Amino acid sequence: MVENINISLDNLGTINKNCVAIKTNLGYVDLYFSYKTLVAVNNKVSVNDWGNTTGKLLNELEADKSKRVPHEEVLKEMEKALKELFYTEKELLTQNL
Repeated sequence: MVENINISLDNLGTINKNCVAIKTNLGYVDLYFSYKTLVAVNNKVSVNDWGNTTGKLLNELEADKSKRVPHEEVLKEMEKALKELFYTEKELLTQNL
């Protein structure tokens, strides 16, 4: 059961580089955005499907391009991380989430 939720927005230097950090008593997740596009979750960073500006943020998050994953994997990681942040394993199994 979630007891506390703390959400913060951290600007990483320019208008297009932001991190939304969400923390509950069950854990935390860092969501990295270039403008309004989610490009990384915790340590899972997307390949650059956009342009140079987003590429600069991606390079800061993960310089080794061979470690980056398709954007779809970042979206799946976000969904998984948020479920784990707000539901216990028992709740996830019971509700079939």
